[in-house]
Amino acid sequence: MKNKLMKTLAALAAIVVISASGQHQAVAADMELVIGTGNIKGKLFAAGNAISIASVLQGKGVKVYNYGTKGGKDNIKRLSKKKRAINFGLVTAKDLGKAKKKQLKAIRGLMAVGKAKGNTVLLIVRNKAPKKVSNEAYAAAVAQVVGILKSKKGMSRVKAAWKGYSPSSGAADFKAAGVKLHKAAIM
Repeated sequence: MKNKLMKTLAALAAIVVISASGQHQAVAADMELVIGTGNIKGKLFAAGNAISIASVLQGKGVKVYNYGTKGGKDNIKRLSKKKRAINFGLVTAKDLGKAKKKQLKAIRGLMAVGKAKGNTVLLIVRNKAPKKVSNEAYAAAVAQVVGILKSKKGMSRVKAAWKGYSPSSGAADFKAAGVKLHKAAIM
């Protein structure tokens, strides 16, 4: 009886240790990022919702939440200011070309995501990692989001919401605007 009790307690202790270590790793890997898209009635907001859903279904600890903004100029402001921060922004090449030098230093280019009303739409990312997140973990999360957007499932999900979705490098547009590429950028 004493042996059976000891074995049961040992098994329970092992389960508790394994469960606790698994939960700790999951919490450490979770990261919530925000993408600024534009007007909630627009196609880019619908694309942002599709990106958000794809990140939840395909992401491993990284979730992207969609946030309605006033558009590209507002997204650039939000990416470059501390209090109105978002992590990703959809902007047109035209809006990016009009940004101030200080704003351009705060962002990096990731990719061109397609065309809207004849303008190239670019995905940009905030340079600075969120509070209490290491630069390496932030860079890995950004790379994971780019991977989701390039994946077959992610592309089909976004394309269903926005027919203009066509990921490409966008390097020429970023260079023309004076924006450096992020290390996770599509080349």
